[in-house]
Amino acid sequence: MATDNPTQASAPDGTSTGQEFRVDQEHFSVRLLVPILTIGSTLVWHVLGMNILGNVLANGVNPACIVLPVDVAALIGFGMFYEWVLKYVFPSRRFVMLTANGLVMRDERRMPPVETVIDWEKTVNVKAWRFTVRRRRTRIPRGWYCMALHLLQDDAETIVYTFMPEKEAEALASLEQFVRLRPRKETESSTDLSAVAEQRRLLKLEDARWEDGAELERDDFRAVLAAIEQQVSEWMI
Repeated sequence: MATDNPTQASAPDGTSTGQEFRVDQEHFSVRLLVPILTIGSTLVWHVLGMNILGNVLANGVNPACIVLPVDVAALIGFGMFYEWVLKYVFPSRRFVMLTANGLVMRDERRMPPVETVIDWEKTVNVKAWRFTVRRRRTRIPRGWYCMALHLLQDDAETIVYTFMPEKEAEALASLEQFVRLRPRKETESSTDLSAVAEQRRLLKLEDARWEDGAELERDDFRAVLAAIEQQVSEWMI
C-alpha cells in the first residue's frame, strides 16, 4: 500500500508543529466506487476499441486479438488511477495529528468537528494487540498482521491500527507489547482465568476498532508507535 507523505500540523495550543496523517484513506466510499468506475471505464474502452479497430483493420483480422490484451492493462490502469483520485476527492475527513505535545484525533464528519487529545505530559494507558488475517480481504493479503493500539487518558480514548506483512510486524522493537488476540472459541475454552480476562478486554477493544478505529498507512502507524515508545516509556517495561 502506498503511503502519502505526512503534512505539517499545528499542536492543540498552536505553539508547535508536527505531522498530520490521513485516516481511513481507503474508506467505504472509495472501496465501493473504485471497482464500479474501473469496470465501467474498461467496458467503455472495450466497446470503443472494438469499433475503432474493426473499421481500421483489414477484413479477416479480429480486433479482439488486440483489444482483449489491452483490456487487462486498461483494467489495472483505471483501477490505480481511480484509487489515487478518489482518495483525494473523497477523504474520510478524519486525521491524526502527532506533535511534541501529544496526539490529536480530529473527526470532521461531525459538526462541529470533534477532537480527541492525548497529552504526553499526563498518564497514558496503552493497550496493544495483534492478530493474523486468516482470509484474504479485498486489499489485505492473507497472513498479514493487524496491529492495533488503544490510547486512554481520563475520558479521552482513541484506537489506531494498520495492516502490515508478517516480516515487517515481527521486526518491530515493541512487537512483544502487542498481545496476540486469540479466536473467541479458543478464549472460551481456556482454563487460564487471567488470560481469559485479558482476552475478553481485548475482544471488546477489537469490536471498537472494527466499528470506528482509525486505520493508518504502515509508515504513519510506525511514526505513532515510535512516539508512544518515546513518550510513554513505562509501556515498554
